[in-house]
Amino acid sequence: MPILGSSLVSQHHSQPDLVSTKQTTDLDITELRLMHHFTSVVAPDLANAQTAEALALWQVHVVKLGFKHHFLLRGILAVSAFHLAYLHPDKRADYELIGTTHQSIGLSEFHDTLAKVDETNCHAMFAFSCLLIILTFASSAKETPKDFTTDVLRWFYLLRGANVVLNLYAETIRCSFLKPLLDEMGHIETTAAYIFPDTDQITKLFRICSSPEHDKETSQAYDLAIHSLLSTFVQASLLRQRGDGTVLATFVWPLNLPPKFLDLLGEKQPEAMTILAHYCVLIYWGESHENDTWFINGWAKYMLATVEESLPDSWQEQIKWPVTTITQSNGV
Repeated sequence: MPILGSSLVSQHHSQPDLVSTKQTTDLDITELRLMHHFTSVVAPDLANAQTAEALALWQVHVVKLGFKHHFLLRGILAVSAFHLAYLHPDKRADYELIGTTHQSIGLSEFHDTLAKVDETNCHAMFAFSCLLIILTFASSAKETPKDFTTDVLRWFYLLRGANVVLNLYAETIRCSFLKPLLDEMGHIETTAAYIFPDTDQITKLFRICSSPEHDKETSQAYDLAIHSLLSTFVQASLLRQRGDGTVLATFVWPLNLPPKFLDLLGEKQPEAMTILAHYCVLIYWGESHENDTWFINGWAKYMLATVEESLPDSWQEQIKWPVTTITQSNGV
């Protein structure tokens, strides 16, 4: 009969090492601080619907998923670091370096996983895609216009990349904790567009961007882009009337664009750039909703500047409304 002491020793050695033996100073305090900041500050900001389910989505479920899929964990830490860079300008360079490092590692692992998306990882892939959109805004310098294709058009393709993952596993993702986010993005209210101020600024684009010289595919691409912009304008206007955030509603527009329109943007065709300039107004509306839009602050003015640089002089008059709305409001 074994004595009690040896039995306890045997049990002790058979148990997993659940507690790190590292000294406190060996803990990665920076990463712990980033995670704490994400769950306590960033997650409530991202929970746009302000419901318990929307908060749990980012504060609990996405974090737990990150421990299973490390590319998502890296995305969480990166977003947290860039938010701290935004909050603490005096430490901006340090936090941006940390954020860029996590973003780079996470993105590499994400791309490796893209080739093998399935029902076991589609939730993590979609959640990372959403964080990546935030990172694309937050990690880009917005002081002076840079190359349009790499700096502005890139996030359009990232948005569409997230949508591809969603479309492949729509039912699986919709039946998960991500449902509140999808419901909010897909929420559409029908109302007459003409009741909102400046609707005519959007509808006039049909005339401005129409030309007998366009081939059928180009004409259809412009018409679809403007129709979608008008719909997004109406949804954003409704939300503004209520004092609600408009960012998610605004992000729906790039998802509905035909591939041909993105090609025309890439070519910097004046009609496509003019439509984009009007979309900048909706981004600007999103910026003005308190602190939960920190990652897009300054982007409307920045995107508009890239459009102005790309447009011929003969087209500058067509973007007078966006320029007046955004630059005068910014005191320029």
